[in-house]
Amino acid sequence: MAQKLAILGGTFNPIHFGHLAAAEEVRDRLKLERILFIPSYLPPHKHEEDMPSAIQRLEMVRLATADNPHFAVSDIEVKRGGKSYTIETVKALSLMHPGTEFHFITGLDSFLEIQTWNQWERLLSLCSFVVLSRPGYRFADLVKIDFMKGTAKELAGLDSGKQVHAVFQQGGFKICMEMIPLYDISSTDIRNRIRESRTIKYHLPEAVENYIIKNKLYA
Repeated sequence: MAQKLAILGGTFNPIHFGHLAAAEEVRDRLKLERILFIPSYLPPHKHEEDMPSAIQRLEMVRLATADNPHFAVSDIEVKRGGKSYTIETVKALSLMHPGTEFHFITGLDSFLEIQTWNQWERLLSLCSFVVLSRPGYRFADLVKIDFMKGTAKELAGLDSGKQVHAVFQQGGFKICMEMIPLYDISSTDIRNRIRESRTIKYHLPEAVENYIIKNKLYA
């Protein structure tokens, strides 16, 4: 049986309990062997101020995931440098791990823009997508995407809370849509709290908090 591995990419600026809890929820629901966290070097769709170096963000992710045997960290995008395109990462990982069943985790807000992603059709053919609910966004809006037409009933069920999981398959694409608990923690809020000398305890792992303090990040 093929190993089932999920990819969770992002700036992780910084990584926090919301990222970790969502990853563990997906791992448990889909019965995945491992979640692979991949910090981006330069994300093509984000322009954030107060961005620590890729090496520092990578180290924070390593510290945050160290105590979960189902979590692993990859420096593939940090080593590659330049803009971090998902298609390049997935193709490289497929060569490194032949026979592995890949799942790519992303938020509903990002997936609504999937047709702007680099080689998006090729990407969807290489791995399943796991789309997570996000505050302020509706699954029903996915019907605007051409290949998601005809799923209105399932999407409405997710938005209403009648179901927490739905799978859509068509033309070689597989999309798992997950309504997950709301984790009201954000990297933006954490950065603001640090600038305002407010507490960030219980927003992220203590090891990450100590790393931020020691290296005077976001101050």
